[in-house]
Amino acid sequence: MSRLHLPLYLKILLWFGVNLLVLALLVFGFLGMQFRMSLDWMLSGEAGERVSAIGDSLTDELSQLPEQEWPAALHQHGAQYDVTFALFSSAGTQVMGTSVQVPAEVLPKLIDKRSPNDRPPPRRPPPGVVRKRPADAPPKPRFLLRAGDPAHYWAGVHLDLTQQSDHRPLTLLMVSNTITGGGLFFDLWPWLGLATAALLLSALVWMPFVRGITGFIGKLNQAAGRIAQGNFGERVSRSRNDELGELSSSVNTMAAQLGEYVAQQRRITADVAHELCSPIARMQMALGVVEQRSTPEQSGYLQKLDAELQHMARLVEEVLVFSKSETLPERETAEDINLHELIVSVIAREAPEADVQLNVPNGLQVHSLRDALDRAIGNILRNAARYAAEAGPVQICANQQDGNIIILISDQGPGVPPETLPRLFEPFYRPEAARRRSTGGSGLGLAITKRCIEACRGTVTARLCEPTGLEIIIFLPAA
Repeated sequence: MSRLHLPLYLKILLWFGVNLLVLALLVFGFLGMQFRMSLDWMLSGEAGERVSAIGDSLTDELSQLPEQEWPAALHQHGAQYDVTFALFSSAGTQVMGTSVQVPAEVLPKLIDKRSPNDRPPPRRPPPGVVRKRPADAPPKPRFLLRAGDPAHYWAGVHLDLTQQSDHRPLTLLMVSNTITGGGLFFDLWPWLGLATAALLLSALVWMPFVRGITGFIGKLNQAAGRIAQGNFGERVSRSRNDELGELSSSVNTMAAQLGEYVAQQRRITADVAHELCSPIARMQMALGVVEQRSTPEQSGYLQKLDAELQHMARLVEEVLVFSKSETLPERETAEDINLHELIVSVIAREAPEADVQLNVPNGLQVHSLRDALDRAIGNILRNAARYAAEAGPVQICANQQDGNIIILISDQGPGVPPETLPRLFEPFYRPEAARRRSTGGSGLGLAITKRCIEACRGTVTARLCEPTGLEIIIFLPAA
């Protein structure tokens, strides 16, 4: 099961959102402790205004209706918000509305503690006349709390209204199963809008900072990838003065040291190979003289010694070719090459007796380095003939596609283990099956091929064939 990939910017934003949520929970928890779990503080805002407004609206409506129609009006308002509406007297006795069982902690809230002088006269205007509460009038007493088992939310507001049969002031009680009360007690949408706006604004504020970090990390990652591919001249900008700037300096230092180390190793390898050429040549000349004076009994040993010297000479030659392959673009000039003619000459030189099937159009042209391309195709064909000539024909196909020349060289041999494919073009690497002295070379053939193709501004890859075999794919820019 693959892990979900999330960009670093999104992770930072999500953690910031979690941080905001934790802070909000801490604030609400602190407020709950300070108000002793009371919700009256919520009525200081829009919730209190809505409760007062529904009280005024219901007072005006009920004052115009006969008392026998009040229950229907209460039910109609309750159905609008999905909240139970009921009227209570100051003594805590329900006088109208759906019957509710009031918890003990709610009963004291039902008592209107205002003195008669503080209460306006009962609102019983003439029919058709609606009294409006003055704008400067103090808000009516109201409350909101959570109580009962199971718990419900209880909100109430004292009305400027009396019942003819009971001249004591009335209190409107509203009961809901949720804190929202159908949007009457608590409107969730403004809070969601506020949270969304906070996240969006936070994202906009944080974007330059986070984008600077993620962008720099992306550039650093790309540079590290190019360094891993052997481009040790790659450098990362050191414009930052923080830990990322220090990291870029470390990467630049590492690339410089790696480049110096690899260059030194290559120089040593080339120098050693060059110095070995002369003693090997002198040994071959001396061996030739000894062979002329040898007895029949000694000839077998001398032939083995000659084979070893020839093998050593080939290894040294390949090392020299590999060390010089980096300077191919400086030593050769690109030219238009007829690909069919070039491959025919390579086949005649590298695999004259092998079964090679050629499928390359006669007029296919490529603009490249002739010697580099000749050596690259020759190394691939020589490997195919060496390891897979007995398993079936070696096929060479070429075509032009999307501005590139694609050359496919495939065989039907045993192939290589799948896990070795990424390393086939590494210097001195040979799969286990190729380590036999009779067939295995130095492990430089495909490494030289890769450098030659890169000198031709192309790429080379390998893949396994079905059911068996290995295919080498070369991409070159067309002429």
